[in-house]
Amino acid sequence: MANTIATPTWTLKETTRQFTNEVTFVRNITRTYDDSFVQAGAKVGDTVRARLPQRFVVTHGQALQVQNLFDATVPISLQDQMNIAFSYSSAQATTDLDSIRSRYTQPAAEHLANAVDVFAFNAVYRDVYQSIGTPGAGGPSTTLAYLQGGVKLTDIGTPLSGRKACLDQYQMAVLANAASTLFNPSGTISEAYTKGQFGREQLGVSEWYQDANRPLHVTGTFTASTPVINGANQTGSSLITNGWASGATSLKKGDLFTIAGVNSINRLSYQSSGRLQQFTITADTVDVTGDIAALPISPPIIVSGALATVDAIPASGAAITVWGANPVGGVLATTNSPTGLVFIPDAFALVTADLMKPTAGVETSVVRSKAWGVAIRMVEQYQIGTDANPSRLDMLVGSAAPRPEFAYRVQG
Repeated sequence: MANTIATPTWTLKETTRQFTNEVTFVRNITRTYDDSFVQAGAKVGDTVRARLPQRFVVTHGQALQVQNLFDATVPISLQDQMNIAFSYSSAQATTDLDSIRSRYTQPAAEHLANAVDVFAFNAVYRDVYQSIGTPGAGGPSTTLAYLQGGVKLTDIGTPLSGRKACLDQYQMAVLANAASTLFNPSGTISEAYTKGQFGREQLGVSEWYQDANRPLHVTGTFTASTPVINGANQTGSSLITNGWASGATSLKKGDLFTIAGVNSINRLSYQSSGRLQQFTITADTVDVTGDIAALPISPPIIVSGALATVDAIPASGAAITVWGANPVGGVLATTNSPTGLVFIPDAFALVTADLMKPTAGVETSVVRSKAWGVAIRMVEQYQIGTDANPSRLDMLVGSAAPRPEFAYRVQG
C-alpha cells in the first residue's frame, strides 16, 4: 500500500472534521458558507446579507387589499481573519501521520474552533433585548426564571420546538441544583448529577449546553434617579429622554431597560402580550446634565404595519427602568455579568467565505463545506534549508443576529 502523505488537503480535512466537533455555541446556530467569493476571494470588511422572512398583516372582509412587500435583510460583515501557524518536516509528513494529527492538527482545530466560538458569542449577545437574571448575581436560582424566559420567547412568536441553551458553567450548576428536587425521571436526575448539567429536554428547552466561551458583559453605571421619555409620539430607534442623574449615567452597549406602558407583541398575530418589552442599548451612551437626547435602542418602536414591534408609543413622562439597578430605580454600578443565551438557531448566524489564494511559491488548499458552513484555507511553503513545511490555517468569519427576538439572555 502506498504511503499516505500529510498534504495540505489531508491536514485541512482533519482540521475541519475536528473543528466541527469542538464548538458549542457555533454548532447550534445557523452556519453559512458564502460561495460568492470563490473566484475572487474575500477580505475583512466584505459584507454578505441574510434575508429575513416576509411579514404580513391579515386583512378582513372581501375587499382586495394588496400589501407592499418588504424584503428585509441583515448585513453581516466579514469581521475577523483568524490564523494558526505551525511546521513539520518532510519525513513527518510521510511517516508520522498520527503524530501530526495529535501534535498539530487536533490542537490547531481546537484553538481555532474556540476562537470562533468566542468571536460569535461576543458579536451577537448585545443585540438580544430579552433577558432573565440580574447582572452580578451569579445566575437565576429557580427553574421559574427559565420558564419565564420561555414566556418572553413565546410572547413574541418564537417557535416552541428546537430551543437551545448555552449557559455559563456556574449558571448551569445553579440550575442543575435547583432542578434536582423536582419530580423527574430517574435518568434525567442522574444525568444532572453525573454531568453537572441538563442533558435532555426540560423547562421548554430541547438541548442544554454549558460553554466556557460565553461572553462577560460589563454593565454601565446608573445613579438613582427617575429617567423618563421627554416628548410624545416618539418612534424608531432613538429616544429623547431626561431625568437622569446629572453627569452620573454611563450606559454601555448591551445594557437593558423597559418603558412603562410599552409592551411586547406577538410578531405573527400582532396581539399585545400585556408584558413590558425590554430594549437594549445599541451604542455606549452618557447623559448630558441629566438629558440623553438620542438614546439608541433596539428593537425600534413601531406600532403598526407588518414590521410592528410593540403595542404602544411611549407617553411623554413614561418611566424608564434600567435593568439590573438594585433596588429597582436604584443604583447600577459597573458589574461583570457572565451571559448565557437561550435561542433557536435562526436567531444567530455565522458566515465564512474563501480567502484569496496567494500564488508566490506556495501551495494553497481550501476546504469548504456548505453542509458544515465553514471554509478554512491552508497555505504551505517548503523551506529547502531546513526541510520543513511552515504552514498556516486561516478562517475569515462574520457573525450577526438576524432574528434577536428569537433569543433571551441569561445574566449572572
